[in-house]
Amino acid sequence: MTLGTTISRVTGFIRVAALAAVLGLTARGMADSFNLANITPNIIYDMIIGGVLASLFIPVFIEYMKTRGEEEAWYIANSVFNITLVLLSVTAVALSIAAPYVIKAQTFLSHGRSQMQADATFLLRFFIFEIIFYGICAIYTGILNSYKHFTIPAFAPITNNVVVIATVAIYYFYPNKYVLAIGATLGVVAMAMIQLPWLRRTGFRYRPVLDVKHPAVRKLGRLAVPVLVYVLINQVGLWVVNILAAQVQGGISAFQYSYIFFQLPYGVIAVSIITALFPILSEHSVKEEKSKIVKSTSLGIRTTAFVIIPASVAYAVLARPIVRLLLQHLNFGASDTEMLASVIFCFVLGLFFFSTFMLILKVFYSMQDTKTPMIFAAITIGFNIGIDFLFFYTFSSDVMKVSGLALGHSTAYLIGAFAVALVLRKRLGGLDGRGVAWSLAKICAASALMGGACWGVAKLVESLVGVDSFGGQLLQVGLALAVAAAVYTGISVLLRSEEMNALKRLLAQLLGKKQSELTPHGREPVDDDSIIE
Repeated sequence: MTLGTTISRVTGFIRVAALAAVLGLTARGMADSFNLANITPNIIYDMIIGGVLASLFIPVFIEYMKTRGEEEAWYIANSVFNITLVLLSVTAVALSIAAPYVIKAQTFLSHGRSQMQADATFLLRFFIFEIIFYGICAIYTGILNSYKHFTIPAFAPITNNVVVIATVAIYYFYPNKYVLAIGATLGVVAMAMIQLPWLRRTGFRYRPVLDVKHPAVRKLGRLAVPVLVYVLINQVGLWVVNILAAQVQGGISAFQYSYIFFQLPYGVIAVSIITALFPILSEHSVKEEKSKIVKSTSLGIRTTAFVIIPASVAYAVLARPIVRLLLQHLNFGASDTEMLASVIFCFVLGLFFFSTFMLILKVFYSMQDTKTPMIFAAITIGFNIGIDFLFFYTFSSDVMKVSGLALGHSTAYLIGAFAVALVLRKRLGGLDGRGVAWSLAKICAASALMGGACWGVAKLVESLVGVDSFGGQLLQVGLALAVAAAVYTGISVLLRSEEMNALKRLLAQLLGKKQSELTPHGREPVDDDSIIE
């Protein structure tokens, strides 16, 4: 899984680099058209597939497999599969017909960009059929995970990335819209179909059943409502961002690419920490051990800060060199680098607050409270929309208008993180404020010194070697990051950072290593409470 996820992230970045290099950002309209056409399938994926099937199908499938037997579980799987197939097929056909109106709904303020709208409409009529295969992929993944097969689902996205990279390469030599439209769609088809041989080994056989009255199917329907509401709230915020960003040439693409950079440290580190802590939080919640929930939450905030804050500082310092190294090739020019680096800088200002917000929502979920996360998501997204409009129409330059959308995201989640933390503190009777504040002070001090060293090395390489060549750019970024990591680690050791050891133990637990492998010979394995301590 680790290998598959790592390769998936790497090929995902290569995919973004290929799209940016070939489609450009501000010089050509095709970049915005491609990314705008991709938004609608992704919204449906997040709502129906990522939100409902991924979160709810596995528990229900396992429940029936354990209590009613495999035959009943396969019956449910086939029913859900066929219902999903029918719903998504009907949705795809309807949205394909309504494609011009779907695009206009997201670009109605974008005057003078008719060619971008026409190209986006053309691409959407192909891309929308991706949702059918996203649904198939989600069910296949759910069944395989239920049988504890995790490797193939982890590797499956790589096929999508590889197909899209190949598609972009062909488009560079043969710039025809059909190449992009068909190739990108085939990437999702490949991601779904590559899992089929392993799925059949579990015993799955397709049956043409469609039992909407089955108790398991009805249960999925009931459970899906709050999840859909939560995801829909988030998508409304994204829809507003698209409407605003579409008014700027390259705005949609700049926001989308920057968000991928922003999500990388959160997806790799913060999500891993949250995943490792969630079972511990759930167990303490069942036992009504509030003091231990407080300790676990404190641990999560501190270990998240230990990685996310220095990562944010490094991103902020090296935003321009990183974008130049990875993306500034072919049709992606220096002005594109300036725009994207500015948006990334504004995004990473709120990276820690976004990570903390998501962590605390997970604490509420561990206490089986789904109402509070929904309320705070609505409030935060609403505030985000208001701030987005304020910043977008306050700034005059196109670069700052798009950067303002990222700054609005950071501002909203800064306020949201503090608000949701106060509510949780009131519910639990405390949140280890002194411990968290002391850790944050040490982490911020270490990160500031690390940022200074990182900036100094980057400037030194630029003055001595130059950054006109790829080798100079690679040396600048690589050496600056290496020095930054060494400085931050050294200072953390000098400050006797507790979070470093806690992070090692949490990640080791997530990777499933035996505790005996992590402790010196002759000592007892470390249990959950000692991890929290």
